[in-house]
Amino acid sequence: MERNRIDIDNLTLGEWLLYWFETYKKPCLKPYSIRNIEQQIRLHTPEWFKAMRLKDITLLDADRALSTIPLGRTRKYTRQVWHSACKKAQQLGLIDKNVFTLTEDMRYKKKKSHPLTIAEQKEFLERLESSRYKWLMLFYLHTGVRRAEALTLKWEDIDYDSRLIRINGTKTDDSYRHILLTEPLIEILAERKKQAKKEGVKSEYVFPCSLSMVSRAFKKLCPNHHLHELRHTFVTRCAECGVNMSVCQQLVGHSTADMTINVYMHVMDEFKRKEGLKFKLFPTL
Repeated sequence: MERNRIDIDNLTLGEWLLYWFETYKKPCLKPYSIRNIEQQIRLHTPEWFKAMRLKDITLLDADRALSTIPLGRTRKYTRQVWHSACKKAQQLGLIDKNVFTLTEDMRYKKKKSHPLTIAEQKEFLERLESSRYKWLMLFYLHTGVRRAEALTLKWEDIDYDSRLIRINGTKTDDSYRHILLTEPLIEILAERKKQAKKEGVKSEYVFPCSLSMVSRAFKKLCPNHHLHELRHTFVTRCAECGVNMSVCQQLVGHSTADMTINVYMHVMDEFKRKEGLKFKLFPTL
């Protein structure tokens, strides 16, 4: 869609969103982020809104379109997509102003995560013994990686000489980090190789599964939790074992220390509570 081949005056929001997505976002993002943006455009942008001429959209139209999206994270992300696309349109001179700058940024309260307790973890591990997802779930527990990060891990990302695993982030090509290849992980990966060979699976990926498939499998194994809570379980175990908070933050790839601090403070509060109960005014001598 080149400018000299398009009727700029009649360019619709839908046409511009598609062009912006294909030209400016798709080439530089990871599949996970690409899929999220595509869904905001395809599923959550009203058809009447897509049909409007880009230059005719008013703040009233923007607010009306946003009101059709359920409150929460979906509305926040969709607004971000519209805002980013129209910001680029303004930079290119396609519109005079970006009306989404004047819309209210949606804030939502994240649901509180509940890491597995020691008892729940023990029960989960027992159920894993008969699951074909055993090694993947153990990998999540031992690394704290995000759901998509484990599924995009390739065998070439494992450096046995340096004892490091390259974890490819889910956003851009530069969003990667390295985690330690510990003895438990060496064993997990070795068993995964045996499993793949036994099943006749040949893939460059260590765990060639779909996101939805893995989430459904976890829910059957651990119905009272979400898969992402294995990540928080890892952080909790790190805190309980005395792993340095900054090191833990780097291992799990938190962009800020807030999430790591919250988990560590919770564990510390529990520790202080248990220690405080030991107090006696007249201790036994």
